[in-house]
Amino acid sequence: MSHVSLIAADKPLPPCDFREYREKTSGRYTIGFDMGFYVEEHNYYRDAVEELGFEMKPYQYAFDLENCETDLRHLTDYLRENFSAGEEVELWSLWVGSGPGKLRRYRGTLDEFDMDTLGMLFENEKLLEEGQTCLTVAR
Repeated sequence: MSHVSLIAADKPLPPCDFREYREKTSGRYTIGFDMGFYVEEHNYYRDAVEELGFEMKPYQYAFDLENCETDLRHLTDYLRENFSAGEEVELWSLWVGSGPGKLRRYRGTLDEFDMDTLGMLFENEKLLEEGQTCLTVAR
């Protein structure tokens, strides 16, 4: 089973990369590597995502971020730059490889998007295959 995060839109989107070297501590170990917000073509898990059978907007891009203020700002800036008033985008957090699981859908506006909203994308990490999440964000 693997996790994938997607941005799904009604139009093509540009890639971006705001990754930077960061360190994380878990127990007594500290590891460092490049992490942070980025958007790229969705290629690797495309077939597995399609097998889930969820209706998604046609243009899909893999993205990643950490549950932190810096990545929240990069994400919301990216959405503001690439979507106009009246447009919507879907942010998906999915487990692939074991069936569709339970889908939770949330809806809100970009102006309402805050750390609590961002946290919804990380809920399913605790639920594993039972949790699939779609945030529909209106500009």
